[in-house]
Amino acid sequence: MRRKIAVALLILTLGATFVGATSTATAQARKSKTCSKCHKKTTKVKIKLTRSSSTTTTATYKIKVTGGKGKVGWAVLKGKKNVKYGKASTGTFTVKKNVAYKVWAVKKKTGSRSRSLKAR
Repeated sequence: MRRKIAVALLILTLGATFVGATSTATAQARKSKTCSKCHKKTTKVKIKLTRSSSTTTTATYKIKVTGGKGKVGWAVLKGKKNVKYGKASTGTFTVKKNVAYKVWAVKKKTGSRSRSLKAR
């Protein structure tokens, strides 16, 4: 019985360690501050937002980040709270309607750019 408990604790510990290790891999895109704190602002990075669907309370948007060079990251912030993020040049996100958001995009070697969004 003790051996089963020890093995179970070991598995839980290793699982928690693995989850902790993987969650830091995307820490940069999850930061709760504007991208321009770490990446200079530039007009070379372009953000295209297209509403793809909506309900009475939410709206879903497609994002496409173009221009510039380097790895891509984007985030949707409501104030300082990170609502959604991605690490690809395209993606989708769903937000509440009639709320103001700031959409940030980064090309690591080029810089960052933001765009305001009032979901409708």
